[in-house]
Amino acid sequence: MTTIYKDGEFVEEAWARADAETGIAIAGDALVPLSQFLDDTGAWLGRDWRTAVIVEAGDDVEGVVPFLDRLALVAVDFPSFADGRSFSAARVLREQLGYTGEIRALGKYILDQVPLARRCGVSSFEISKPEVLKALKAGEWPEVTKYLQPVGTVEEIPEGTRPWARRSPRDLALAAE
Repeated sequence: MTTIYKDGEFVEEAWARADAETGIAIAGDALVPLSQFLDDTGAWLGRDWRTAVIVEAGDDVEGVVPFLDRLALVAVDFPSFADGRSFSAARVLREQLGYTGEIRALGKYILDQVPLARRCGVSSFEISKPEVLKALKAGEWPEVTKYLQPVGTVEEIPEGTRPWARRSPRDLALAAE
């Protein structure tokens, strides 16, 4: 079982990770690397269990477009907290491809990246780091309220005279108090 953080709550889910050894023989819900999924989409989608795709850093997410409506979720993998390519993958899925389903963050992200990933379209988080789990359970949320890159997935308002500068509406509520 894996701890998932979604909509401010914690749930336990069991997803088996496919790899070259296990292949299609996985019993139960499967998280499948995008390249392995694309090698045999019919077999993965013809299973009796749910299938989800893992988009690894550097993968072209556009390959999964024809199958988005049949996937349980799309997971974006953070191989390191210093690797931001999964933020881009989430944004492409939401803003350019119009994906409305669940996008899950996996891997080695840190607590400070959770609100930023939400802003990019990530809707759930597989918690693998004990310090992230502890902080989220304690109600910590390191929200950044001023941004230099507008996104189309959250409500934000212009900040000053620079067209790219944005701020969260929550920032206004805090200033009014």
